[in-house]
Amino acid sequence: MLRAQIPDSHPFVLSLFGCQYHAESPSPTKAELITTFTNLLKASSSVAHIESLEQHGAALPGSGTSRIWMTYWRSPADFQHWWQSGPVSSFWAALPDDSAGFWRETLQLSDRRSMFETNKPVANGLAHVGRLAPLTEKTGYWGAYRDRLADATPQERLASTMKSGVPLPKPAGAVRKGRVLMKDFPDNMCLVVEGQDYSAMGQAEREHWRENFDGLTRKWVSHVVGSGPEAGMVSARLCHAPESGVVDGEGVDEGEAGSEWAPAFGFNRKVQILFFADLSYMERIGKSVKTHVDLRKNFMKSYGPGGAMAVHDLLLWVELSVVKARDVEAEYVGCCDGTGFMAYDYDPAFQDQQGQSSWWPWSLVTRASQYVFGTSA
Repeated sequence: MLRAQIPDSHPFVLSLFGCQYHAESPSPTKAELITTFTNLLKASSSVAHIESLEQHGAALPGSGTSRIWMTYWRSPADFQHWWQSGPVSSFWAALPDDSAGFWRETLQLSDRRSMFETNKPVANGLAHVGRLAPLTEKTGYWGAYRDRLADATPQERLASTMKSGVPLPKPAGAVRKGRVLMKDFPDNMCLVVEGQDYSAMGQAEREHWRENFDGLTRKWVSHVVGSGPEAGMVSARLCHAPESGVVDGEGVDEGEAGSEWAPAFGFNRKVQILFFADLSYMERIGKSVKTHVDLRKNFMKSYGPGGAMAVHDLLLWVELSVVKARDVEAEYVGCCDGTGFMAYDYDPAFQDQQGQSSWWPWSLVTRASQYVFGTSA
């Protein structure tokens, strides 16, 4: 197994962008906006990585399809240089408030509160802001992820400030006209990104996976994505890379009447973007759900040393970050009610408690300098 070594001199940035089609496919106007925004990202010389995905269900299953861009930046300065550039700021300002369907969720992340793990020497996700290195300790047991976070100690449990748990999200609904800007968030939300890529798997491994793991994996991922506020889930997106192709050319499940599976399961490359209230909720769901316990045990037996698939081409990765309240900002422009954090903009936990705004944009630069000079909180 491999981990990511991330520079500790300054934070890095993960900015999620989305465009809701408000249908199953984009209109010509929406397609043009998507192309323009994609080109603006690709034109940046400072973006470390762009992961382009689709999500079926803009706010909830059945509410249309979205394009999602996961963008990684090595520093806040790199991101700000692009975000505040003339072409990008003009594009965002010109989005139609009543129907654009564009949103962003921007996170400033610290190496002291982040970890990454993968089974192959292939950079994915936040590994692009650092470099891969062997994972030789704090691995293979429940609680290993927490133990790898420098800021997590027996005294500092990185607990959520939502004392009453995750509030009920607003139901998904019609497009909310206007722009919703959110700068106030609960402390210590836990972002988990899990990815699976079957593209390089040969026929024998695909058959082994289908017979032994496909059903368990679908059940587990479906359970997590649909777990809701009772399980500490704030926001969950099940995504896929359309360009990765469908598994074995079999097509996707959206055409099967009554199928219990999301269309994403039919594609070779899948990514889940999950926000838990805090790290403890992520740990609890992993240990308490029998499907996951069985999946983990069987996977280690089959894919571990001496197992039937000890030599394999399946690509897996996971990244986790615990986010400070001041290091999140989100904006939704003509999006469906219930999208992302906008589902909670009515709740005090997601409203200004101190009469001041968060880090965006100037306090981000200030805090970046604090990392350099050793005065960060």
